[in-house]
Amino acid sequence: MAKSVIMPKLGLTMEEGVINRWLVKEGDQVEKGDVLFEVETDKVNMEVESPASGVLLKIIHREGETIPITQTVAYIGKKGEALPERVSDGGISPPEPGKAVEQISKTAASGADRALSLTGEVTTATSGSSRMKVSPLARKLAQQYEIDLSKISGTGPGGRIVKDDVERAQEARREVPGLTVPSRVEGVQPETVVARNQEAVPLSRMRRTIANRMLESTQNKPHFFVRQEIYAEELVHLRDRLLPVIEKHNGQRVSYTDIIIKMAARALLEFPMVNAYFTGDAIQMNSSVHIGLAVALDQGLIVPVIRDADKKGLADITAAVRDLSARARDGKLLPEEISGGTFTVSNLGMYGVDDFSAVINPPESAILACGAIRKKPYFDGATIVPAHLFTLTLSADHRIVDGAVAAHFMQFLKTLLEEPLTLLV
Repeated sequence: MAKSVIMPKLGLTMEEGVINRWLVKEGDQVEKGDVLFEVETDKVNMEVESPASGVLLKIIHREGETIPITQTVAYIGKKGEALPERVSDGGISPPEPGKAVEQISKTAASGADRALSLTGEVTTATSGSSRMKVSPLARKLAQQYEIDLSKISGTGPGGRIVKDDVERAQEARREVPGLTVPSRVEGVQPETVVARNQEAVPLSRMRRTIANRMLESTQNKPHFFVRQEIYAEELVHLRDRLLPVIEKHNGQRVSYTDIIIKMAARALLEFPMVNAYFTGDAIQMNSSVHIGLAVALDQGLIVPVIRDADKKGLADITAAVRDLSARARDGKLLPEEISGGTFTVSNLGMYGVDDFSAVINPPESAILACGAIRKKPYFDGATIVPAHLFTLTLSADHRIVDGAVAAHFMQFLKTLLEEPLTLLV
């Protein structure tokens, strides 16, 4: 019997994936463990391996298609083996008696086109049932796009409206060059006024995930902020001395971010509440210090995690940051490398930002925002002298981190950064 190849769940938050490209074609012989296709999720790109050995009998979903998790994307079996009579992949109708899967697939695809009126809405669906059948994902997308589901004809089993139907409706609305102003606008002739043609850019999976998580954080976590100005002369001197040492050790140039991660990991050991999670009815104390680093990508923001940062030397942290950052930009991170963080560091100093307040990355309880190191006038207690200074801002969840705890944490971190040799004590 032919074996289904499904869209796997590659992360805790993954609900769907996009097939970037197939690495094999129909009729190819594959072995168990061979890479079949590449999937783009809301955070990373992953390769999917074959669950069995045999011939790739049929590719159900092509490159560029968005597929919910656990749904069939292809079949593997013996050469000439018959395919299952019923294909369950959400967007393909159940086969009619006597018809092959390929024929039904073509029928479903040909019925996907939609006509538009000048208002940009999809033509009203006809159905023998008074109750619309809508998948949960399609309903969620329709709410985000502000699309009237009653104006969409479903292509799923039994006329069910699926995600692809909503996406097509949204794409069609974007293609309408101008919209007539409603006649209820007083003093305006509808036929003479056309709305300005503005491009609506659909949310990518990553951007949608970022939006949902940031909204969740700001709505559910009562943020408060603690700022400290850091006298960075000793920090600058330390980095200058470490540059050739670490570069000789692993070929990498140590950055201020690397040093801040190391110092923050040390401070988190002293203040475990800043490293904990608030779970609603309990406080989860984390025995490990896993520090996430916010990395900016063209399509959004991703936070790879440096695990056990408190146990790593500075050279190891430098190597880990470079490796994770490079693979983040190439879309090659593994799901476990972007999950499990207990604290996050975000540095915008390289962009000339003096200070900012970052949004906490759920389920964590705090995030450290780092500004640019600049030479400024500084009063040393006797005279005003030029000195390197920068600002750190801690955003903390007030449900778990008290103001005094946050202040003491920042004082401790300030001492480490201003007198970095204390790490040797």
